[in-house]
Amino acid sequence: MAQMSKQKKKEYMQNKTQDMKDRWFNAIADGIQSGEIPWRKPWKGGTGSMPANLKSKKTYRGGNLVGLWFSGIAHGFSDLRFATRNQLKDAGLSIEGLKNGTGFPIRFFKPNKYEITNDEGEIEVRNGYVARFYEVWCVEQCKDYEAPVSDSHQVVPEHEMMKNFNTYVESQPTLTLERGGNQAFYRFNGDTIKLPKHEDFTDSLGEVMTAFHEAVHSTGHPKRVERPLSSKFGSPEYAFEELIAELGSMLTVVRLGGEFRPDAVMEENSNSIAYLQHWLNACKNQDSALTKAFALAQESSDFIVSHALGEAVE
Repeated sequence: MAQMSKQKKKEYMQNKTQDMKDRWFNAIADGIQSGEIPWRKPWKGGTGSMPANLKSKKTYRGGNLVGLWFSGIAHGFSDLRFATRNQLKDAGLSIEGLKNGTGFPIRFFKPNKYEITNDEGEIEVRNGYVARFYEVWCVEQCKDYEAPVSDSHQVVPEHEMMKNFNTYVESQPTLTLERGGNQAFYRFNGDTIKLPKHEDFTDSLGEVMTAFHEAVHSTGHPKRVERPLSSKFGSPEYAFEELIAELGSMLTVVRLGGEFRPDAVMEENSNSIAYLQHWLNACKNQDSALTKAFALAQESSDFIVSHALGEAVE
């Protein structure tokens, strides 16, 4: 076989990267556009139920987590452990039939140094990142797969989850929590989370879902991770923030060991698929927009979890 020329190799890699990029984006966008978003289904918490790498046992993060979650559920998988073919082979699993294109794309950002010539004609070294796509397969795709014995994971009860929420609020010097009324929201002016009284929640899980949804909104404050929070209701920017709040609360609650059920959120206009669809359609660069949303959701979740567990580094 004749060796591929540098130009042909470059074109091949570009096409492969674009294909992986499209598959990664479509796995997520299709769920939003169809209205069948997997994170809206009842979900038991704990790291064992989230997409994780078979070898490292680490849970995927950001867009990779959501993309594998969407894809896994769409294919009917319940064991959401993923790995490359080499990792599956090293684990003693069969890779027969696992051809390119039958797995699921994940994206990693590899640190990259590059040089530029500044206005004075001097060469400067800059640090950046280059996106790299890889393909992974679910362990259930292996012909010799055997389901593991259930570890009977215990979901953290709601009252313990609310302790985590209260610890987060108390860790923020200017953030206050007010109880009363029949609405839930985060008010930027005054840095306040407003929740109905505990006894007014007909569902204890609903209190948890609502509390952490508002907690994610609160991370947008300049004293925390800072995001624009003054967008008009119904605008693409408003929907973008709602997507961050939904993803961020999902990541936070499940990471803390609770059960995630977003249909229990009591915030007015929350979980509106129509607004998420409107936001996605309004994006000029949809792939970059989703990547940014997942990165911000992960950043918000990391901030809340670290403070809720008292592990924040000042």
